[in-house]
Amino acid sequence: MLGPYRVLDLTDERGWFAGMLLAQLGADVVLVEPPGGWSRDGSAGYRHRAYNRGKRSTIADPDAVAALAVDADVLLDNGGYDAAIAGRSADHEVGGADGAAPPPLDLAALRAANPGLITVRSTPWGETGPKAHWQATDLTLFAASGQLAVTGDSDRPPVRISVPQAWLHGESQAAVAALVAIEHRAGTGRGQHADLSVQQAVCETALSAILHAPAGLPDAGRGAGGVRAGDLTLRTIYPCLDGHVVVTVAFGPMIGPMFQRFLVWMADEGALDRALAETDWVDFGLRLQSGEERVETIEHVMDRIGAFTATKTKTEIQERGLRDALLVCPVNDLGDVLASPQLDDRDFWDDHGPHRLPGRFVRACGSPLGPLAPAPEPGADDGDLAPSSERPTVTVDAEPGDAPSPEPGRQPLAGLKIADLSWVAAAPLATKILAHWGATVVRVESQTRPCLLRGALGHRDDISDQENGIAWHSTNANKMTIALDLSTTEARGVVRDLAAWADVVTESFTPGTMARWGLGYDDLRAINPELIMLSSCVMGQTGPFERFAGFGNMAASVAGFFDITGWPDRGPAGPYLAYTDYCSPRFTAAAILAALDHRRRTGVGQYLDFSQMEAAVHLLAPALLELQETGDRRTRRGNDDDAMVPHGVYPAAGHDNWIAIAVTGDEAWRSLATEMRRLDLADLGIDERRARQRELDDLVAAWTAGQEGAGLGHRLQAHGIAAHPVQNSSACIDDPQLLHRGHFQWLPHGRARRAVVDGVPYTLSEADNGFRWAGPTYGEHTSEVLEGLLGYDADRIAELAIAGALE
Repeated sequence: MLGPYRVLDLTDERGWFAGMLLAQLGADVVLVEPPGGWSRDGSAGYRHRAYNRGKRSTIADPDAVAALAVDADVLLDNGGYDAAIAGRSADHEVGGADGAAPPPLDLAALRAANPGLITVRSTPWGETGPKAHWQATDLTLFAASGQLAVTGDSDRPPVRISVPQAWLHGESQAAVAALVAIEHRAGTGRGQHADLSVQQAVCETALSAILHAPAGLPDAGRGAGGVRAGDLTLRTIYPCLDGHVVVTVAFGPMIGPMFQRFLVWMADEGALDRALAETDWVDFGLRLQSGEERVETIEHVMDRIGAFTATKTKTEIQERGLRDALLVCPVNDLGDVLASPQLDDRDFWDDHGPHRLPGRFVRACGSPLGPLAPAPEPGADDGDLAPSSERPTVTVDAEPGDAPSPEPGRQPLAGLKIADLSWVAAAPLATKILAHWGATVVRVESQTRPCLLRGALGHRDDISDQENGIAWHSTNANKMTIALDLSTTEARGVVRDLAAWADVVTESFTPGTMARWGLGYDDLRAINPELIMLSSCVMGQTGPFERFAGFGNMAASVAGFFDITGWPDRGPAGPYLAYTDYCSPRFTAAAILAALDHRRRTGVGQYLDFSQMEAAVHLLAPALLELQETGDRRTRRGNDDDAMVPHGVYPAAGHDNWIAIAVTGDEAWRSLATEMRRLDLADLGIDERRARQRELDDLVAAWTAGQEGAGLGHRLQAHGIAAHPVQNSSACIDDPQLLHRGHFQWLPHGRARRAVVDGVPYTLSEADNGFRWAGPTYGEHTSEVLEGLLGYDADRIAELAIAGALE
């Protein structure tokens, strides 16, 4: 899709993922290595082989970089190249002990020499702000971003995912930032600079929890293996004969019947009283709130579920789930992921000798993504980097720094039209990104089948009005909405007209549903031959698990994330809620933007088959490679780290207050030992610290326990130690760095007057950065859509109303 574009990747191992995504979409990505090349030892070696596939390599000094940039379209940077040239490691840190960063590449000068150049700089906290030069690691970035506070057991410290994730979240957004800027350049002729904060990208993985405080809700708590609802934890992870399984315990008009079908299965096998199985589980939650039902009832049912699943294998649970559309799935370990029959059937893997690595993250019918070549040797392509003859010609209308152009020039995606028939979070969060940058997004919804974001994940002041849904307000910011009953022929006619109007249609129904309605890709492209259509679901549109019923929490489980999150002496905890719902939108947005660019150059639309699981597996690629090479399978290990000791989450003064501390090397340890007044330990090397790890953890915990977390974080940062208090929603909303970045935005709302949403994690130098309104009320824009966008007259609208098509 991106064949004409050249990308210079100057990132170190933390940032290689962005370039790989662009390479997988077809771009010519050149890994620019400093003299001596990047390390390929240890964990860096696994990351290199996983995330530098499909790239070429050149060794370049700064002068050579400048020469290469003259013919480039995109330059990716995260400070790693700067640090390497300065003779320092940037594997885990940004600044030195004095907080000073090495002199960065002069990206402005590179853009001046090539006004069409797009530069994307990813840093832990963003390029400016009070924490811009703070130390950062995977652990401390998660601590600063809301996710860590709500992950793990309530009686233990917060716990991270045991395979590092923070920079992968940032770099997947960096790829999207580059593609948005390419789209903008197509209209303006100018390149620009993207300033990306990894902290903000990680904040997105705690979407609903991070919005609690400004909505008048208490901070979300930790409930390993389940969902906290007040004092009740609805358990979702249960033991089975060969591991663990997920059984979704929840109520309401959509999930309640699926939960009941599971309980009827139990009753059929004598594992549950028949009367309990036949209870009204749709309204059980409401009756529980009113006092008509007792907590003891659901706790008894969950105990019986645990006893029942303990008699079954993961395969038995999965097969019954597929047969009866139950919200169940296995908790896959990394070995299970490699052996997945679904991934095999969809020909997902790229084969590299005896090993397999995650392959194309979207199935594209018009420009299929091919397998990626193995990662290059250092300098393998020196002297072979002539500009592509297919590189698009960029006409520069104005120099960078000129006065901002009027609308729509400041909106990179102005004029892009999207009909969004998806729901809940994964695909809608992708269209949220596109709406942020100016696309007109029409969200089709239904009051008879309301989106779960209206009914779950938190409401303002804890009032369960569906116009109060805080996740809805954020996920659907800047979108227009129309409420249609798609069971009617007339409503489906409106969708066809939207498809004729749109550039892109997105949907996330069960595979085959749109085609049965006469709204499949073949039907819609007959109306609009240049249409791009994306279907998003957990497993994809084909394969033995295509009928898999589930949400992002279950996608995270089958993709391997539950098994690698938690404590080694306890069952899987899993990351907070629907982890892949927050990972996959970046992949979805990248696929849509690449398909749009391909259409602009070729006139060809296409169909995109997107699987949340397939995208998420990319985030575990180094661990999958390690398993195949060594037989060592990564699993949950608390907060332990391969390279850093001590490395953990320690108590701070007050109730459930914590601070994350990551000792990145011997100098950082000497500083910490000095602060703790334990000079007798200051000279311990990494091997000695690892041998005494639990003793040192106890010493650090005893020292931190009486200290206020925020103040201690500043103190340790001042001494060159990567540390950050574990921030829940209340702390994130007051975080000076997030405030500086404008991460939280208060926007107009038809019912709430003003509602808070979280923004995208990067700014663009030549574009407007911000939303204009929060997720709309039911059918708020019906007249604007039908009259203004589709040109319906009053008689046509009246006919739709009489037919019951409009809700």
